[in-house]
Formats: sequence, C-alpha cells, structure tokens
Amino acid sequence: MLDTMIELARGPLLKLSLLVMFAGLLRAFALQAWEIGWAWHRAGDRFVPWKLVIARNLSWLLPWRYLKSEERAVYNFISFLFHVAIVLVPIFLAGHVAIWEKELGIGWWTLPPRVADVLTVIAIFALVGLLVGRYANRGSRRMSGVSDWVLPVLCLLPFVSGFMTSHPAWSPWDARVSYLLHLLTAELLLVVVPFSKLVHVVLFWSSQASSELGWRFPPGFGHRVRQTLGKEGQGV
Repeated sequence: MLDTMIELARGPLLKLSLLVMFAGLLRAFALQAWEIGWAWHRAGDRFVPWKLVIARNLSWLLPWRYLKSEERAVYNFISFLFHVAIVLVPIFLAGHVAIWEKELGIGWWTLPPRVADVLTVIAIFALVGLLVGRYANRGSRRMSGVSDWVLPVLCLLPFVSGFMTSHPAWSPWDARVSYLLHLLTAELLLVVVPFSKLVHVVLFWSSQASSELGWRFPPGFGHRVRQTLGKEGQGV
C-alpha cells in the first residue's frame, strides 16, 4: 500500500503539481506583463533606466546588502539564506534530478551531497529563525496574517522530511514514510507557490521594471504637488 502511494506521488501527482505550478506561474507572469504594459501606456515619462533595474535585481542576490541595514539585519540575512536554499536544493538535488530524468526525460548538473545537506540544514534553521524572529518582533507579529505563519511551516516540511529521507538514522519512522511525506508536502508547496508570496522568488526580476514605470510622477506633476503642500520653490 505504501509503495503504491509513493508511486502515485512520484508519478501522476508530481506531474499534476508541476502542471498547476507552471500554469500558475504563467498566469502570474501574464498579470505582471499586463501591469507593466498598463504602467507604460499611462506613464508620462516612459524612460526606464534598465541599467538601474538590472543593478537592483543583481543586488538582491548579494548577501552583504542585507547586513548594511541597521534594522533587522540578522532577520534579513536569514531570509536571504532561505531564498538561496529554496531555489538551489529543489532544482539541483541529485535525487530530484533523478526523478525529473525518469518521469520527464530531462536532467542537469547536480549539487554534491554534502553541499545539498548543508543547504538543507541552512533552510531548516533559516525557516525556524524566520518564525522566531516574526514572533519576537511585536510589529511583525501584529502585522502577520495566517499565511505569514502557514507558508514558512509549509516550506519547512519538505526540507525536514527530505533530510530524514536521505538520512534514515535521523527519522523516527520508516524511510518510506519520510519519502512519502516529502513527496506530498513538496507537491503541495509547488501548487501553492504561484498563488502566494513565494511567487516573488520567480518574478522578483520584473517587479523593478514595473515599479520604475508605475511609481513615477508624470512630467510637471511635482510642481502641482508642491502647490498642494504649500511648498512652492522647495524640494519635495
């Protein structure tokens, strides 16, 4: 029975979850593209500083930028580590690539086992750290909704179950149970990604372009703002 469930999770359920994820990401990308087009159409100033947009996107990938901020630097750095792990481990783990090769007929370079283990442990501690940091900070705790607590836990489960699968000695139950839990929780996460805050991991690069077009005053509008604020001749 357990083996049948594992085969079901590795086969049809995996393909279904990937289909939902890619369809959801395509929808999210289409909405993002529409927003950029709408902002472009309405913008008085249609110049986009692409070098600045690219630089900002690249800076998102640099860990030391998160240590420059005096406020919540540790929390932000932990968040960065989580984002790195959640991208690299699912895509480049050798066991995952083996499944892609068997079920989808495609494969690519894989992480060395020790590197994958380190990244998995980093992800687990980072997720726990994010939850503790959110709870410990009164402002974050007040602003947090249900999804802010559920999503980190949902991300945590595939990493914990995956680590127990590859290290059976750490598992309190049969390795096949850990493997099934890993498959099911990972597939649930795949389905959730396009419809949650996690979608920014994929679409962060286009957000800067959208912001540059959408969050800009039309030509001459700054003068009207100064008039409204009674600050003519002053900087606003």
